[in-house]
Amino acid sequence: MSMVLAAQENNYTKQIELTNTTEDAWQLIADVSQWKHWDSHVVDAQLEGGILDNSKGIIVTSNSKIVDFEIVEFKQGESYTLRHKLSSGMVYLKRSIQSSEKGTIVKLKVWFKRLSIKNFRKYMGNDYELILEEELQSIVQLLK
Repeated sequence: MSMVLAAQENNYTKQIELTNTTEDAWQLIADVSQWKHWDSHVVDAQLEGGILDNSKGIIVTSNSKIVDFEIVEFKQGESYTLRHKLSSGMVYLKRSIQSSEKGTIVKLKVWFKRLSIKNFRKYMGNDYELILEEELQSIVQLLK
């Protein structure tokens, strides 16, 4: 199991290689009802009609806010990208899997537009690299 992080001013990416099948990993990250078990910002999530392009849903965050989101890109069995609006910009989260020699690579990517890094940290946390690492470790535990 190896973990890689790439961070830029408005982009955080973290991935981990697992021995699990891509099907098992996809089933976990694509199941909206499971997000609360591995995404530290989510207390609950609901999505109308499942993960498909243009699907809309809500997330109840760990600080008790209700956030609307939309699936803006979907590739069955591979990835999805969701977008949600903050007061002064947009945050995007891409969650993806791919086959590897050892099993599966799970990748989490977060970026934002029209939002300062200061405001991003205010809404999403000061140490987002650590947050992504913790989410990947939770995914590992749930797939055991």
